[in-house]
Amino acid sequence: MKRLLRATGAGVAALLTTLLTAPAVQADNSFLGLDFGQSDLLDDVGDFWTEVSDDFRVKLGVGTSVAPRFEGSDNYRVRVMPKFSVRYKNIVALNNTRIRVFIIHNDKFVTGMQARYRFGRDEDASPDLLGLGNVSDSFELGGFAEWRPGWAIVGVEVGRDVAGGHDGLLAAVYAGSQYSLGGGFYLQGGAQVTWASGNFMGRNFGVTEAQSIASGLPEFDAGSGIKDVAARIGVRFNRWKNWDFNTYVAYSRLMSDASGSPLVELRGSPNQLMWSISGQYKF
Repeated sequence: MKRLLRATGAGVAALLTTLLTAPAVQADNSFLGLDFGQSDLLDDVGDFWTEVSDDFRVKLGVGTSVAPRFEGSDNYRVRVMPKFSVRYKNIVALNNTRIRVFIIHNDKFVTGMQARYRFGRDEDASPDLLGLGNVSDSFELGGFAEWRPGWAIVGVEVGRDVAGGHDGLLAAVYAGSQYSLGGGFYLQGGAQVTWASGNFMGRNFGVTEAQSIASGLPEFDAGSGIKDVAARIGVRFNRWKNWDFNTYVAYSRLMSDASGSPLVELRGSPNQLMWSISGQYKF
């Protein structure tokens, strides 16, 4: 056991060293968290009930993933990213780039307000984006609700950008659950459907006349609709008091005008895959 703990600690230290010594990345800041099918939303499904704390609870760690360079890309890259969360009682929780305030809650239902920072997209992140310009970072304000009818968690969230990034509205319906395999191992799974407004779709998947001339892609007016359908399955190891490890694979299928965008049809793919592994230490 001690050898395993030492090996685990050494692995986390190596990841931290890689993170701290890595060269500066491009301005899309995607190494901090990837909005691929909003799969990150499923990272903390049901945390209100499973991560209860009488006071402050802090988790710090690192993770690595293999994922598309941008949403709709068929070119993949490896990322190293910090992982962190802070929880204060049944009042507020910060998880990476999203903060939630719990207003109404009991053993079956929780709802409240949330704010989320969403990284934009830099055209220098991929040759496929040249001529399309940058999509600025956004700050979304909205709310959420989760219901725990029994073995599963069902939830909904909505958020609107107030920082002029994508300047749109996103809404998602999701469900997740986990099953104990024994020995500290848990099988986890989840699925999600995300709807996006015309502003979000236009900024991320549309091609204006000027962009068409600069990029060589045909003009495309992207409207509101279902942005994607996503699912993930993974394993969590939580046998030791202070350590928490997760690994999962996720698949997202772009839909409606997201999949019909010439950026996706001609230079990318509507099929998006991601693999991730991470470890966190609980203080």
